[in-house]
Amino acid sequence: MLKPPLPIAELCRRNKRKILRMEVITMESSAYMALTEQIAEIASHICKSEDKKAGLTDRQVGSAEAARILGISRRTLQRMRDGHRIRYTTLGGKCMYLLSEIDRFITEHTVTEENGTLDGISRNHALRTGSNGKTNGRRK
Repeated sequence: MLKPPLPIAELCRRNKRKILRMEVITMESSAYMALTEQIAEIASHICKSEDKKAGLTDRQVGSAEAARILGISRRTLQRMRDGHRIRYTTLGGKCMYLLSEIDRFITEHTVTEENGTLDGISRNHALRTGSNGKTNGRRK
């Protein structure tokens, strides 16, 4: 979770133009132990909150909340359902969406910066133009 500190040589290399001034700070060992315990508590709190977020991926939401998360209208969400672009379930006549399915949809439709490969370039083009390799009856 936490990044290891950079070696001094790396810090010096990054700060070539800046004057690197280091100061030595002394403290009692009891204060140092208290500080490390507080850091450990903060790290465990972060881990717990990430575990809670991971547990929420299977929660179901209604159409209004799913549309709000995706940043689209409810009608657009209905078109996506009709076009089988997003999975859903019906419960008592109400359409429900898993948060993991919404996350999958966002991930699949996100333009990435990995443009170096031919596959990456064609994927980004398809996402931007909405073509997905289909010609819709037009010639290439």
